Amino acid sequence: MESLPSLSSTIQPGILNFPGSTPESKRLTEELLKTDEENHHCYFVAAGFHNHLSHHLLAAYDLGAPVELIQAIYDDEAKDQRPIDLNVNGVIPDGSPKAGDIRDQTWTNWLGDQKAYAAYVHFFTKKVGTLGVEKTLENYVFSPMANGNGAYMLLRVVGGAVHPFIQIGYGLEFSSEVEVVAGLAQAAIHEARSFCYLPFDKFVDAEITDNETENSKGRQPKRGPSVLYILRQLYDSPKLVPKMPYDPNALLSKRMKDFMEGGVRQAELNRIMSQFDPGQTDEELEERIEELTFLAILLTFGTGRPNRKPRLDFFLMHMLTSSIFLPSYMKAIKNIQFKRELLRAYIQVMGYYLMVRGRPRINPTLIMSYTDNPLPPDIDPNKVHVASKALGPSARNPWPAMVEDVIHAPDSHTVKSLRTLIYGSLKFGRLRKGEMIGVYDPEGKETHEGIAQVDGTVFVRAAGILMDTLGWVTHGQEVGHWDRSALGWDDAWKNEDP
Repeated sequence: MESLPSLSSTIQPGILNFPGSTPESKRLTEELLKTDEENHHCYFVAAGFHNHLSHHLLAAYDLGAPVELIQAIYDDEAKDQRPIDLNVNGVIPDGSPKAGDIRDQTWTNWLGDQKAYAAYVHFFTKKVGTLGVEKTLENYVFSPMANGNGAYMLLRVVGGAVHPFIQIGYGLEFSSEVEVVAGLAQAAIHEARSFCYLPFDKFVDAEITDNETENSKGRQPKRGPSVLYILRQLYDSPKLVPKMPYDPNALLSKRMKDFMEGGVRQAELNRIMSQFDPGQTDEELEERIEELTFLAILLTFGTGRPNRKPRLDFFLMHMLTSSIFLPSYMKAIKNIQFKRELLRAYIQVMGYYLMVRGRPRINPTLIMSYTDNPLPPDIDPNKVHVASKALGPSARNPWPAMVEDVIHAPDSHTVKSLRTLIYGSLKFGRLRKGEMIGVYDPEGKETHEGIAQVDGTVFVRAAGILMDTLGWVTHGQEVGHWDRSALGWDDAWKNEDP
C-alpha cells in the first residue's frame, strides 16, 4: 500500500477557549481524536446515524472539561462505533473500494456509498497532505469539477442534517487536519439531495440597496432582503402549507418525500430563497452570518407554543449547532465566490428543514418570556449569596453553572448547543431591542410580531430552556429529550394539555 503523508493531529484553542484546559487534557483529546479518526466509521449503524464522538470531545474540551471526563466521554461512545473498514466484519460485497483504490480519475465513482468511507479517508488524507486544507476544499467542495456531473460535493457537505459541515467545521475551528479529512470523507458518502438544491446561477445578485427610504427602520443588509424578511415570505406563502393530515409516526424520509411531491413546494422554496444575497465583501458576509445565527436561535428555541411545555426540535437544533462554524469557514476559505456559495447552500438547507418540520413559526414574545437568569433546580434564588446584601438574586452570572453542568450531559447535542449559545452571547449579547438586522420590513413594520423586543439576552434565555429541557444532570434531573414530533403541525400539539 502506498505511504500516506503524516497529517497534523495537533489542535489549537477553540472559538470559546473556556478556562479549564491543561497540557494533559489537550494531549489526551488529540490522542483520542486521532484514534477515532483512524478506527471508526462516520456512521455507527448502517441506517446512517452519525458518529458524534469527535464532536463531543472537542465541544467538551473547549468548555474546559477535565481529563477524566474527556476519557469517560470517549470510553462511553467508542464502544458503540463500527470499524472504519467494514470489510473487517465481512460486510462489504466484493468490488467496493479499498484504501488506495480511489484516485483522481475515479474519485466520484463511489459518492454516496457508505462502504467507501475508509477509502475516501485514505484519498483525502493524501489530498490534504499534499495540497493543504484550503486548496483541498477549493478543489473537492467548491470547484466546478466537484459539483458537476452529479458530484454535488457542496450539497453533500450540507447534507445529512449538516453533519459533514459540522465535522469539517470542527477541523477548521481547531486547526485539525485529521478532522477535516474525516469531514470530507463523510461528505463524500452522503447523498446529494437534489430536491433541496438551488443552482447558484438561479440566485439573484442584488445591487447595494439604499435603505434610507421614508419607511425604512432599523438595520438592514446592504444587498437584498433580510433573512427575517425572507422567513416572513416562507410563512406567508400558501404554496408552502405543509401536507395534511399530520402523521405523528412519519420518519424524516417520509416528510422529505411529502415536501417533494408534485414539485410545487420545492419550486416555491427556491423562488423565495433565491432573493438571498450573501454579499460581496467580508463585512457583508459577516453581517449575513449574524442574521443566520439569530435565525438558528429563533428556530430552535422560539417555535414552541404559549402555555405549553417547551419543545426543542431535533433537526432544527442542527442548524443551531452548525452555525458556530460559519466564521471558521469564512476564515479558511479565501475565494469570495466560494464563501458566497457556502452561505447560499447553508440558508437553502435551513429553509428546507423548516419546511419538513411543518413550517414552525417563530414566536419572539415567547422566547423573550423565558428567564434571563436561569438557575439549577436545587438552588433557592432567595438564598444565592452575592457580594452585597443590597443586591437581589439576579445579581449573578448564570453561565458558569450551566457550563459546569452541561459538560456532563450524556448527549453531545446538548453540549454543542450550549457552546453555540455562549458564542452567540459573546458576539451579540450586547445588542439592544430593535438592533437585530431585519427587524423591520420595507414598509417599516415588524417582520414578525414581537421581533423588535428581542435583544442580546435571547442567548441566555435560550440556554436556560436548553438546560431545563435536556436536564441539569449534575443537579439530580433526569436526562431530557429533543422533540421529533415535527412541531410545526398544529396537530403535533393536540394531545398535550395546555
